[in-house]
Amino acid sequence: MFKIRPYGKAELALLYHPCSTPQTAMKNLYRWIKGCPLLMQELEELHYRPNRHSFLTPEVAAIVKHLGEP
Repeated sequence: MFKIRPYGKAELALLYHPCSTPQTAMKNLYRWIKGCPLLMQELEELHYRPNRHSFLTPEVAAIVKHLGEP
């Protein structure tokens, strides 16, 4: 069962794309995130920083809310 907690970006991306390399999984996850304007807005409200190496718990919750559980 998926747990809402902080995740490294590659770690979370690989949960959504388990058959990909970490780099490809991250590119695909970023594409999904950027393709969802409501998710982008919510992440901005949470002060999401793209250069951080991890997603914080509220950011993971927002991603799961909009993209579903991995």
